[in-house]
Formats: sequence, structure tokens, C-alpha cells
Amino acid sequence: MYELKKEAFGKYTRFTLFNPANGNSFSVAPERGANVLDIRFSGQTILDGYTTPEELEAAKWGKSVLLFPFPNRLDRGKYEWLGRQYQFPLNNAATDNAIHGFVRDEAFEVEYVFLAKDHASILCSYTYEGERSYYPFPFMLEVEFMIHDNGTFTLETACKNLHSQAIPVGFGWHPYFRLADVADKHHLQLPSCEMVAIHERMIPTGERHVFDDFKRKKVVGETALDNCFQCTKTAGSYKLVLEGGGRRIAVKAGSRQFPFFQVFTPPHRESIALEPMSCNVDAFNNGQGLVVLQPEQEWKAKMEVRLEA
Repeated sequence: MYELKKEAFGKYTRFTLFNPANGNSFSVAPERGANVLDIRFSGQTILDGYTTPEELEAAKWGKSVLLFPFPNRLDRGKYEWLGRQYQFPLNNAATDNAIHGFVRDEAFEVEYVFLAKDHASILCSYTYEGERSYYPFPFMLEVEFMIHDNGTFTLETACKNLHSQAIPVGFGWHPYFRLADVADKHHLQLPSCEMVAIHERMIPTGERHVFDDFKRKKVVGETALDNCFQCTKTAGSYKLVLEGGGRRIAVKAGSRQFPFFQVFTPPHRESIALEPMSCNVDAFNNGQGLVVLQPEQEWKAKMEVRLEA
């Protein structure tokens, strides 16, 4: 039977849902962007998350943050919507862009915690009233995290437009996985995909090319990636497979809900980020994968992390 433990985590509260019989657990800090701090199967973590309140507050590398209302980068923070120009703050100094939206810094409310014999979940929600001049579009965002004894961890999200007009949205998740002590020792396999070509500020050029370097599983080694890819499948789901330390996980997402994904090997080489995204980099400008929600309309999506070995 799963149990709930609530404890102080700096100025936040850490919710841990765990099964003492088998060592399966995950923990979340709802008040800090519903950040997933840890995921464990049989007592072994698969996540490279924040381990202290100080790390969570600093939010370096954006570990496990929710990416909304857009994932990845927005060219110089600018976009046009329904004939008006908007300017996001530039929070990615290295590329002079806006990055990853803003909900990662917001406090989510815990709607409920569900505990059962073989699974457990927590539903967190955030209601935005449109107070930011650069995104004056009210919405409600819900995210439910669930762990199951069959070796799966799922994220299910729903966004509802509370504005009087259509709004642009994009969603992603930014988990870093660590199965071995360094990124280089992992094996990676990607689905059939195209790499999105980017210029020096990491904004798409409009070009694509087939990427088959990891079509078959192979060691990451010294490979450095911080790239967006589009899955070539137009139906069903795809998997991003990572293996290391005698374990293997698969990040599974629907090719219609999350046609794009980012793979990032950070400079510290301690882990690898596998990030399903609903849209391309700079989607508020290029429209690729952009979700347009009409008033009162809701968009739902789900992704899964499965322990395969």
C-alpha cells in the first residue's frame, strides 16, 4: 500500500508518495512549479533532480521543470498574437532568448493525493489570471503525476483556456535521467526523426535533416547534444530509450501530442535530459506544433517513463 509523507523542504513542502514494501516512490514540490524531485523504483533513483532546498531555489539547469506556456526558446522573447506584439523577459542570456515559459516558478495547489495498493498519484493545479503583460491570457493548468508498481511513472496534463479569445500554448517536461555515474556511460536510442537545424542563437533556420546517429542503441560517449528533433511518425507513440548501470528506461509519448522532443547532454556530463514537447522551438513565431486553444477549450496530453530493465 502506498503512503504519503509530507515534510518541509526549505520554504516549500515536499510530498513523497511511496510504497514501503518495494521501494517505489516519487516526490514533488508543488509550491515550486510542481517540480519532480525524485523517482525511484526498488529504491534506486532514475532521476537527476534537486536534492536540497537550495538547489531547488536556484533551479540550475531547469531540472524536471514544467515548460509552459511554451517549451524551449522564443526568439529574443518576441511574438505576435492576434495582431498585437508581445515581449517576454529574456531569461536565457547565452542566446538572448526567452526560455521555457514561466510556470516553473509558480506555486501549484494540491487538488488531491490518491493512494492505492499498487499505485499512487498527486494532482496539482495552477490558475493564472493573465497578469503578465507579455502573456495576458488566463488559463488553468493541471498536472497529475502517477507511479505504478508495473514500473511506470506518468505525467498527465490538461490546460483550459480561461480567456475570452483564442490563446497560444505549448507544453513540455524537462527531466534529467541518470542511470550510470556519468552521461558518457549511457546507451541511447532514438526513434526515426529529423533534427531541427538551428542558428548560433539556437533558433530554427527552417531546415531539417534525417538524424539516424542513434537509430540503433549505442553508447553516448563524448556526444554532445542540445537539439530539438521531430518524430517522423504521425500516429501512435514513440520511445526515447536510455540504458546504463544495468537498467533501462523508456520515455514514451504520443506522436500527435508531443511530435517534438529535445535531447540535452549538459556540460557537467552527469545526466541526460529527454524532453517531449508539444511544439517546436520558437513555436509562438513559426507555428510548428503550436496548440491554439479557443475560449473554454481544453488540451490534454500524457507521457510516460517506464523502467524496462
